[in-house]
Amino acid sequence: MGTLAVILMIVLFLVLMVFIFSIALLTPLIGKKNLLFVIFLGFTVGVVGGAFFISPIMDDIPDMGRSIYQFTSNSSEVIEVDVATNTNVTQFIETTKGIEGVKSVKSNEITIKTDPFSDTWKNIIMARAASVNSNITSISIPSNNTIIVKVNENSNPQNVINNLEEWLMFAGGINIKYSTVHVSVNVDSSQVDTVVAKLPQDQIVITGIKGPVEDKIQYLNAVLPKKSNVVLVCGILGMLVGLTGVFLDTILEVLRRTRDKFRKKEE
Repeated sequence: MGTLAVILMIVLFLVLMVFIFSIALLTPLIGKKNLLFVIFLGFTVGVVGGAFFISPIMDDIPDMGRSIYQFTSNSSEVIEVDVATNTNVTQFIETTKGIEGVKSVKSNEITIKTDPFSDTWKNIIMARAASVNSNITSISIPSNNTIIVKVNENSNPQNVINNLEEWLMFAGGINIKYSTVHVSVNVDSSQVDTVVAKLPQDQIVITGIKGPVEDKIQYLNAVLPKKSNVVLVCGILGMLVGLTGVFLDTILEVLRRTRDKFRKKEE
């Protein structure tokens, strides 16, 4: 929903409030005995307006908040990306570095899926695999078909995978089914959407976006009320607007007396 649509929704809701207020102003003509009717009408119209005009806006508030935070923040966000190694990972990294708004691109983790291997081979891989390529800094094996490899940031992940693939097949007959390289793209907060749009979506999976802006959006999502509560509040607001119209003369008289009272004190 665009900004104009949001403004239109709010204007239409305000028109409904004006309608309730106008009906309530007619109570001198329709009689005070119809006070319950005005209250019921105000609540009903408020609920309808909340359901059709205000509630849909709630879905767009996080995106609107993100846009505001992005353009008012000088911080940077990190786009977390998994790149399948059946593509040219090195070329992807170099191309991404050239996108406007990208500050840096780092790749220091590789996830490798293999054929199942025994606990014996698990121990062998943990002990020897790091020596296969000098850029490997550490290895962890969460399951007997998954190897997570930490590498130096400036290393070529494809070379590391090729070396491991040759070693695993030659030494233990273990076949690599597929592998992914985890890439962190550091981006100006105001350019996140632009950079995401320029990434080759058919070659990668965006696993998340981290940073101050996303933290604020998560907090905003946490404090936003449920749609049902928003509709209920709109109904109560409509009821209050109706009561204000009914007792407008009384309210104005009270305000006038209060103003005169303060004036006398000042004198």
